[in-house]
Amino acid sequence: MSGNSNSRRDSTKRRQFIATIGATGAIGLAGCSGGGGDGGDGGDGGDGGDGDDGGSTSGGDTITLGALNPFSGGLGWIGGNARRGYNTALHQINDNSEGVLDGMTIEMNEQDSQTNPQEALSGFETLAADDSIPGIVGPSSSTVPNLVQPVQDAQTPLVTIMAGTIQLDDVGGEWFWRNVPSDAIGGRAAARYSYEELGHETMALAFKDDRGSQSFSRAVGEFFEELGGEVINETPLALETDSYRSEIQTLIDAEPDIVQMTAGTEISSLFINNYTELGAGENFNLTLSNDVLTTDFIETVGADPIEGMVGQAPAPGPSYEQFEEAHQEVTDSAPGTFGANAYDAVNQFALAFEAHGAVERQAIPEQLTNVSNPPGTEVSTFAEGKQELANGNDINYQGAGNPQDFDDNGNVLGPFQALQAQDGEWVPQITYSAEELAE
Repeated sequence: MSGNSNSRRDSTKRRQFIATIGATGAIGLAGCSGGGGDGGDGGDGGDGGDGDDGGSTSGGDTITLGALNPFSGGLGWIGGNARRGYNTALHQINDNSEGVLDGMTIEMNEQDSQTNPQEALSGFETLAADDSIPGIVGPSSSTVPNLVQPVQDAQTPLVTIMAGTIQLDDVGGEWFWRNVPSDAIGGRAAARYSYEELGHETMALAFKDDRGSQSFSRAVGEFFEELGGEVINETPLALETDSYRSEIQTLIDAEPDIVQMTAGTEISSLFINNYTELGAGENFNLTLSNDVLTTDFIETVGADPIEGMVGQAPAPGPSYEQFEEAHQEVTDSAPGTFGANAYDAVNQFALAFEAHGAVERQAIPEQLTNVSNPPGTEVSTFAEGKQELANGNDINYQGAGNPQDFDDNGNVLGPFQALQAQDGEWVPQITYSAEELAE
């Protein structure tokens, strides 16, 4: 930047960036979207649970759910987190609650989306073709938009545990649901924090050149402008390159107060390395999307380069603490991003079958909302819900990832938090309630 009044203003704001965050009250955090600490160990798609490696088929006493998750590719770290989350639910349902209905146990048939839309479609078709699979725990924003019509056509229930893309805002509610909030909600949290807490007036958007990243960036930018700020630059980041120096220079030349980057682990890592090498921290602040808010990512990039950077993530749901304890016991690890949502999805499926009185695909559209939404007795585990249903009571499942109340389009609302990298850890800063973000 040139040495003018704008430069002095931005320099002042950069100094305020750390001070403002450090002074903000710390409130508990979840881990786009998952509810749960700082992302745990990230996972590599390997078996991190209780030994269940998926791939089974249903027997007379077994319910086989589909698990269509990224176990490899750019979001491959999510698969292990999801597996450990639903293995925690399986342990509670199968071992501690005497199973579903008359003692049926649940297992998972895992298909790797490879973070690739075509592979995700292939995996979905494999699962949907098996009539014994009554529902699927679904994939990420980068792959799930291609599945909306196939899901409707196959009439196979799918609950995505990680897709925040705004492309899904108006398409669900019959065979398709998501138990993470829309990017439209997360984007509001990111925009409010940048504008209201950090006092930034101009923003640039840097995003991986795919639909999921563009969705979140667009949501942040639109609400930032609604608040009174200005988006002055949008810079796509190529998927395969050995440097983002030219893109960073473009952002420097645009002179934003802050850059919102939504790019996944691999691109974000290289971008931050180049950002540090160029000394671009003297030109603009950088905020991150929640898919990189993990301790693994800090270890990859280094604590010093990422010190003071911030991001947003869904706040934990009302039953997060009991889930966290159970997850530690079952998997010997802390929950990772989206682990709580995977746990919730399996519980919600199981309770829907229990309420329906049979294990079949039609149980999900008929009962998923009934067991998840008020009115009803609040329950936080399958065992609690099973007992209340047996007593003839309606139930309202209180999730670990968020409250898990679906609207007519299959979306959920939930609170979000901002967190900051401090001394190699992600430290929560401020919470925005679901009501605040829905305004």
